Amino acid sequence: MMSNEAILTIEDDNNEKLFYRFTPAALISNFVPLIVILDEKATHFEHKMWNVLTPLDHFGSQNKDLLQELIEKIAEEYECEDHIYFYGSGMGGYDAILQGILCRANAVYADAPRIRLPQTSDNDTSTREHDLTNFLNATDPFPVFYLCEDENTLEEETAYFADACQQHGIKVHFDFCPKSDDETEVIKEVLGFFERMASEG
Repeated sequence: MMSNEAILTIEDDNNEKLFYRFTPAALISNFVPLIVILDEKATHFEHKMWNVLTPLDHFGSQNKDLLQELIEKIAEEYECEDHIYFYGSGMGGYDAILQGILCRANAVYADAPRIRLPQTSDNDTSTREHDLTNFLNATDPFPVFYLCEDENTLEEETAYFADACQQHGIKVHFDFCPKSDDETEVIKEVLGFFERMASEG
């Protein structure tokens, strides 16, 4: 379902801004999770059973802290701290994995995600964020990762991330990849899948 809800903003002490849309679930039940959609092609999505957050300028790590703050604020306000999920595609897949790890989300669906980013200079201090496997370990809780590839994906990227997950005992799957040219239908299918996974516990 598409909507033209207002564009909202969050700002930090340095006047950095993050623009986003947020639509709360229309129906209240025992399971009202938050889905964070990080996809340039899906900025107007809403769902009656899900709280839906769609940041509009999240790509890369420059807004990482602001997005973390926003997710925490919404999750607390709508009491869904224990039910946070991410959907991302392409560069949004990178962000979905990164934010999913930082938020200790339940699950992340990433379509054709980037895992390693080129460094911009030899003096780049954010080297940890240039390789998402740097965030993995065997002790912290991690989301369940659902990764998909397409013909434009660097196959070794997802295999590289999956290998690192498996070394740390982190669950990663390649067996759920909805195929549709309609991004809205793909997101709906992913949410239905997340609901089934949650009900099976």
